[in-house]
Amino acid sequence: MADKIRVAHADDTVTEVGQYLPNNYKVIGIALDGKGVIIAGHDHLGWGLHNYVIPRLGSGLIVCTEIEV
Repeated sequence: MADKIRVAHADDTVTEVGQYLPNNYKVIGIALDGKGVIIAGHDHLGWGLHNYVIPRLGSGLIVCTEIEV
């Protein structure tokens, strides 16, 4: 079974968000409202959305919320 792709919205720029992401998550675009970016990836070996990405972005005062797809 393939890993579940997780998608989230982060409220900062491509450059700012990108520097906080592990290799298994990427910025894939700018939000339609122009306020933030969309990131996507898969959890791998502890580098997960809820246990790493969201807290890591939070350490830089960047709000990140998972988008259920």
